[in-house]
Amino acid sequence: MQRIVILGMLILAFLFIGCEKTTDPEPTLLIIESDPEGALIYLDDEQLEQVTPATIEIEAGFHQIWLELAGYKIYYTNFTLEEEETHHINTSLEMVTTTLNVNSSPSGATITLDGQAVGITPKELDIDPGFHTISLDLAGYESYNTEFSVEEGDTHEIYTIMEELSGFSLTVNTNPTGASIYIDGAYTGYYTPVTFTYLIPGYHFIRIYKPGYNEIVHYVFIEENVPYTINEILTYPVPPYPVFDVWGPDNGEHFNDNEVNVWGWVELDTGASFTGEVGIISINGIDSEFYVDYSGYFDFYISIAAGENELQLRANEPYGDTGTSNIITVYGDFTAPEIEVVLWWNTPTSDLDLHTWNPAGEHCFYGNSVISDGYLDLDDTEGYGPETFVVEIANLGVYEIQVNCYSLNSDDYSDASIQVFFDGALEATYGPNHFIVDDANGSLPGAWWEVCTITVSNGRCTISNDKPTPQVQEKIEFDKTNRSSK
Repeated sequence: MQRIVILGMLILAFLFIGCEKTTDPEPTLLIIESDPEGALIYLDDEQLEQVTPATIEIEAGFHQIWLELAGYKIYYTNFTLEEEETHHINTSLEMVTTTLNVNSSPSGATITLDGQAVGITPKELDIDPGFHTISLDLAGYESYNTEFSVEEGDTHEIYTIMEELSGFSLTVNTNPTGASIYIDGAYTGYYTPVTFTYLIPGYHFIRIYKPGYNEIVHYVFIEENVPYTINEILTYPVPPYPVFDVWGPDNGEHFNDNEVNVWGWVELDTGASFTGEVGIISINGIDSEFYVDYSGYFDFYISIAAGENELQLRANEPYGDTGTSNIITVYGDFTAPEIEVVLWWNTPTSDLDLHTWNPAGEHCFYGNSVISDGYLDLDDTEGYGPETFVVEIANLGVYEIQVNCYSLNSDDYSDASIQVFFDGALEATYGPNHFIVDDANGSLPGAWWEVCTITVSNGRCTISNDKPTPQVQEKIEFDKTNRSSK
């Protein structure tokens, strides 16, 4: 009986072993994905039929792989696979960039590439490979022109020392001396006697003013090798001349922020109407224009500094006699911001806009007037400005300052000027920048003025040519063409 039991157990064991299923080994796989798709696949120096994305069964061991796609850098990696392992490659292909670096001494020259204005020096540009023409233009200097070819993926460098123009000069002399000079509506910061050699050939509007005397206006034509000289004996105003009734602000008034409304009325001292369209306001000795309507009424905003500010308005009657308001002293009861950028322009209907990017890439402009560390005080859509960007406490890094000519409206051109203040003190003045192109969409380089960058480090602010981070630079280019319309 025991033998029978043992024999039965052997038979059952045999049957069990015979019926047990065997499992096939797992394949050794390579899964390849790329962005964008469609890249050629080279595995161990052999091109495969598949393109990305692809799943490939391969042998275990060491392998090398290359991915190639036109317009993108070759991707390479290597790896080792065990038996029955799956290896996954997922990569974003890096575009091949052909780069042009343009610089000049002095900087600030307008760059025209293949007939299209693309910015000012210094500038780094991504360009198409092939043949190109380029010119650099800067007021007071000879144009620089050259041609070049560049291969895909290469970097081409252009640097030139601009040659000063010969024979382009304007000299202004007055008796008495010490008169301020304004060219094309922009304050130059110079006083008579003075000679300018950086003017662009052609017509220019020159304004000469010394407090207590009549303002003098000249339209001059500057041409090569013909020095132009203005000699003026300044005279005292005699009636009839403009008189002002300033309704605001009041003398001695205090303000909690920098934005101040100036409004009132101007007429001739005889009671006759003032027939001009432009008045001038001096803010702590720096002039800018404002619009006066047909009835003599004016209403505009200015930006004041922390502490004491002196304001005075003036205007000229048709025969040249100048009238001024009383000096109005106002007080800014606020701490001077670390950074203040003020935009002015000289035409009555143009809409120019101040654009600023902070070190984090936040874009402050008319459609986003408040960012984490600063704000834009207002959007002046019809003439003169100012528009002011304020940073109370600056963050470390680079602030990018640009101006866009959103619309010239009925003006043929507009000249913009920028003032930069650090801790309430004037640090730098830029301009005038001459706009003849407007572009509400932001896609035309000629409608943009890259003013400057401000670097904040070690507890201080400095004007610099430093560039924002590549991520912020990319965002700036995106923001300029992807912004809300008015």
